[in-house]
Amino acid sequence: MTNIITLLKRQLRAYFHTPLAYVVMVVFLVVSGLSFCRPLAQHPGEQIGIGTILFSAPYFWVTVLATIALITMPLFAEERRTGTLEMLLTAPVTDLQVVLGKYGGALVFFLLLTMPTAAYFILLKTMAPGMATMDLAPIFTGYLILWLIGNCFISVGVFVSALTHSQVVAAIGCFIAVSILFFLDTARLVLPGVAVREALACLSSTQHIRDFAQGIVDTRPIVLYISLAVFFVFATVKVIEARQWK
Repeated sequence: MTNIITLLKRQLRAYFHTPLAYVVMVVFLVVSGLSFCRPLAQHPGEQIGIGTILFSAPYFWVTVLATIALITMPLFAEERRTGTLEMLLTAPVTDLQVVLGKYGGALVFFLLLTMPTAAYFILLKTMAPGMATMDLAPIFTGYLILWLIGNCFISVGVFVSALTHSQVVAAIGCFIAVSILFFLDTARLVLPGVAVREALACLSSTQHIRDFAQGIVDTRPIVLYISLAVFFVFATVKVIEARQWK
């Protein structure tokens, strides 16, 4: 556990020692803020679900997917390109600890990145004193699904980064992979069979977001995203092990 925490801190320092982290943070907060304001400006005086204001905004989620691609692209690709990965793997740490340390660092950075968006709801309550009591349940469940999806997609990004030496290839590959997973329900428009379409709807992130943003907690997406995260972390360990035998 000590080795994992040390590697996690090392990865966080690597993020904040580069300008990319600060650029990503600023762009993410600006776009998410505009996404939060958009439905309020488009539907003034109308009743809008508090959870759907942010968590059902398409631009917000596109930014989330792009952000995950950017923060995961250097994890192994840059280390492999510069040759520092071999030095890291020869240290007294296991492959699993290296993967968990990098994965944990990316996940903590993602949590730090998304937590300030809670201020939008506080500002809304402050600037609209006449609004009814704010229902906190959809906000909590909205952040729950955001962090579950982020947790899963970061594991996908870690896996993709371990497959290549190029950060650009890692970022593009991750963005394509997580976009396919996120918009999986769009395949229902072309695939035949009611059972297939229903299965895709159950696996699609868009349906999960719609439910959680309304305060509806379903344990199936929780199990799904945690299971996928475990699978891709395991797959990343196997990729690292296979590379060492070459």
